[in-house]
Amino acid sequence: MAPPQQDREASVRPEPAWAPNANKAPSVHDRLRAPSVHDRLGERREAQGDHDVVIGRWRRDRDGAARGYQTHRGGRYDSDEDRSPSPGPPGPRVFSKAIRSAHFPARFRQPANLSKYSGKTNPELWLADYRLACQLGGADDDLLIIRNLPLFQSDSARAWLEHLPPMQIHDWRDLVKVFVGNFQGTYARPGNSWDLKSCRQKPDESLRDFIR
Repeated sequence: MAPPQQDREASVRPEPAWAPNANKAPSVHDRLRAPSVHDRLGERREAQGDHDVVIGRWRRDRDGAARGYQTHRGGRYDSDEDRSPSPGPPGPRVFSKAIRSAHFPARFRQPANLSKYSGKTNPELWLADYRLACQLGGADDDLLIIRNLPLFQSDSARAWLEHLPPMQIHDWRDLVKVFVGNFQGTYARPGNSWDLKSCRQKPDESLRDFIR
């Protein structure tokens, strides 16, 4: 029995132009919406780069922690200098950090009539004169006066100060102890009555030469 005329016409009726076709090639619009091969490769490279950055930071933090370094805010080091200890304030190492960090007054005047110490005069008296001269110049802090001391030492006295072990002088008492203890035996002491008693005239020495 032959199919009805209506069924035969439906079976041979062409598909509408808008009907989807699985075998139809993608349109230009479809190709524009889809990412290109270059874009997909770029996304993979970016993802790999982010992964490498994360791994690199983790390794630096691990190595830094093993060496006792501390990372900066944000989990990174700004430079290689961040891994080294920051330099301390200038000055002889024998002075404490508080002494080397003492601030000079705005109107401080250096002693003008005080000669540099060379070890040839009484160290205790010279220190007292130096301290008073600095106070008259506007310094009211012993730490500042101690920090200023190297400017009033001769080359030999300054070299002695620079070669002392670090962190031995913390206040004025420490300075007097170290300073006087070193130069007490180097300066020429004036004669006294005991020196006169020890003087003896030689048998062949004239009175004039003996008095000299």
